Amino acid sequence: MSSPTTPPSAEEIVATPAVDGDLNAEMRRAAKPFSRATLVLAGLVVLAVAFGGGAWTHAAFGSSSSSTPTRTAGGTQAGPQAGQQAGGFRGGRGTTGTVDRVDGTTVYVKTAQGTEVKVSTSDSTTVGVTQQAKLSDLKPGSTVVVQGQAGEDGTVTAQAITQEAAR
Repeated sequence: MSSPTTPPSAEEIVATPAVDGDLNAEMRRAAKPFSRATLVLAGLVVLAVAFGGGAWTHAAFGSSSSSTPTRTAGGTQAGPQAGQQAGGFRGGRGTTGTVDRVDGTTVYVKTAQGTEVKVSTSDSTTVGVTQQAKLSDLKPGSTVVVQGQAGEDGTVTAQAITQEAAR
C-alpha cells in the first residue's frame, strides 16, 4: 500500500472499485442526464417561444378585425362591409372610414382610429354610392348585405340593410 503522501500505483487504482455501492444504480443515474424538472422547464420554454412567435406573426400579418361577412340563416350576411361609412377596420380586403378628400385618382380615407389611408384608384375601380331608402325600396332578387345580430332561432335583428347596385 502507498502512504498518504505518495500517489497510488496503477495496480492499486485498478484493484479498487470504481463505485462504492450498486454499479447498476450508478449506471442508470448516469444514463439520465436531465431531471424531470429540467424537462418540464424546457417544455415551458418551448411553449413560451411558440406563443411569442404566434403573437408576432399575428401582429405582422394579421388584421385587427375581420372584413369577411358571416353567413346567417336565410342566406343573409351579417358583419362589416367593405365601403361602409363607419368602423375603421383595415384588413387584407379593404379599409373602412370616412372620405377626407379626393385628389385626382386618389381618395384619402380617415379611419375610426383617426389614421389617414391613401387609396389609389384606376379606370377599372368601381364606385358605388348608397342612398338612404325605405324597406319598400328593396326589390325581390336584388343582392343585399344585412348587418345585425342573429338570434337563437336564426332570425337576424338588422342594424343596417344595404342593397347592392345591379351589375
